[in-house]
Amino acid sequence: MVTVKVITYAPTVFTHCQHCELAFGEVGLGERIRREEAASALPKDLALDFARLSDWVRAIVNRHGPRIHVEVIDAASIEGFLASLRHRAWRHPAVIVDGEPVVIGNDYAAAEPQIARALSRAAQVGA
Repeated sequence: MVTVKVITYAPTVFTHCQHCELAFGEVGLGERIRREEAASALPKDLALDFARLSDWVRAIVNRHGPRIHVEVIDAASIEGFLASLRHRAWRHPAVIVDGEPVVIGNDYAAAEPQIARALSRAAQVGA
């Protein structure tokens, strides 16, 4: 299996306490509140970037199935900060394939050759 990590600015949605969540769900507000929070979690330009990233992630998961594992890490989180330091990714989004930084920026297609090589290596090791 090949691991692809993407360090990017991701929408953050906070939940309410368990009792409030249950009450919101019962009166039909839970899903609407969640959609509104997600829609306003990022500025418009970052939200568009995140939508493009989501489309790319769906495409590679559909193409490679269980042979690939994708992790999206919020760059503004502690985990994202530490991952950025570890991989020396000073700009975001950053794509890391099996621990090797390959793409920094929105050109996700540039990561495809590295993903193909990593999948080929994984198949050879597994064979």
